[in-house]
Amino acid sequence: MNPHIRLLILVSLILTSACANTAPTPAPTPTPTPTPANLRTWTEEPVSFLFGSDTLRGLLTLPGREGPHPAIVLVSGSVNTDTGVRSGASSSYFTDHARTIARRGFAVLRYDPPGVGQSTGQAGFESLDQRREEAIAALHYLQARPDIRSDRVGLWGNSQGGWVIAMAAAAYPQDVAFIISVSGSGVPVAEQQVYSIEAQSRAAGMPDGDIAKATLFGRLLIDWQLTEPVQRQANEAAVLALGDGAWADFARLVYEPGEISPAQGLQRGLDIFKSVQDEPWARFLYLKELYIPQLESVPPEQVAALRAMTGQSLLNDPQQYFTRVRCPVLAVFGEDDLLQPTAKSAALYEQYLTAAGNEDFEIVVIPGAGHNIYLANAGYSVALFDWLERMYR
Repeated sequence: MNPHIRLLILVSLILTSACANTAPTPAPTPTPTPTPANLRTWTEEPVSFLFGSDTLRGLLTLPGREGPHPAIVLVSGSVNTDTGVRSGASSSYFTDHARTIARRGFAVLRYDPPGVGQSTGQAGFESLDQRREEAIAALHYLQARPDIRSDRVGLWGNSQGGWVIAMAAAAYPQDVAFIISVSGSGVPVAEQQVYSIEAQSRAAGMPDGDIAKATLFGRLLIDWQLTEPVQRQANEAAVLALGDGAWADFARLVYEPGEISPAQGLQRGLDIFKSVQDEPWARFLYLKELYIPQLESVPPEQVAALRAMTGQSLLNDPQQYFTRVRCPVLAVFGEDDLLQPTAKSAALYEQYLTAAGNEDFEIVVIPGAGHNIYLANAGYSVALFDWLERMYR
C-alpha cells in the first residue's frame, strides 16, 4: 500500500450520511472521551474582517492557554440544500470542530459568508476564484493577530471547500502553512456534478430509465451554463434514445436556442425546470431547492455575466492547482461518498501532489463513511488529531 494512503478499518459508530447537503446538516455530536489533550479549556470572541467591500463576521475559538497559537480557518462547502446558503459560524458542525480542535492547542476561525448571518454583502453565486480570495482574507486576518503564529496558519475545507483551500495553497504558498481537505473532490467540477446525480439516484433505487433522464439533464445543465458546450454529441444521442420529453425541450434550448436574449433563455430554462421539479427522477437535480430559487433572483441584465462566471467554475480542474500545492496536506475521504468518486479522487490527489514534488501529504479513506464526516467518527478524529500533533508537537 502506498505510504501516503491509509484505509482505516474501524469498529466504531459512523455518524455520516450520503445526503445531498454539501455542508453537513447540523446533528448532535457525542462529547469526546476526556483525555489529557482535550481537557484544555477554550474561549471564544466575536471577530470581523474585510473581504472587498464586505465585512465578514464570525467567532474565533482560542485555546485556554497563553499564545501565540497555530491556527486554522474553517472553509465551508457549497450551499446547503436545506437553507439555500453556505453554512456559517452558527453551524453546529463547525462549532464542534472549532471547540474540539481548540482543545488541542489550535485557534480556529469560523465565519459567516457574505450575506449570511451577521456578515454584510449579498448571498448567492460565488466563483471558486472569489471563494479562494475570501479564504485568504480570513487567513490574513489571523496572521495579523499577535496571539497567532503567522507562520502556522492553515485552511480546513469540506466538500467544495476542498477545491477552495487547494486553490489558495497554490496561489499563496508563502501564507498557507497546511491544508486539510474533508470529502473534497479530485475530479473536475462538471464531472463531479454528474457523478453525484448518478450515484445518488442509483443508491435511491431508481430504475435505469430514470437514472438516464437525471444524468442527461445534469449534463445539459452544465452545457447550458457554458459559452462553448462540451457534451453536445453525447447529449443529443441520449435525447434520441430517450425520446420526447422535458430533456428534449431543454436540449433544444441549450443547443438551438434561436434568436433570444440571455434573459429570455433564462426564463425558458426556468419554465422547463418547473415542469419537472416534482418528477421522481429529478430528485437529485435539486431544481426546487437550489436552481429555481437562485436563478429567479438573477436580474435580467446580469444573466450574461453570471453565465460567464458559472462557466468558469464548471470548467475548474483540480490538476491546475493541486500540482502546485507543496505545503503539508491531509485529505480525508468517506469510502461510500455519493457526491464525489472517492477512489478516483484519492488517486488523483496522490498523482497531483506527487507531481508537485510534495513529500508531506497523507490520504485517509474511511470505510463505511459517506460525504458528511463528523468528529464522532473515530477514524476521522484520530486521523485529524494525530496529523495535527505530528505537525506541531
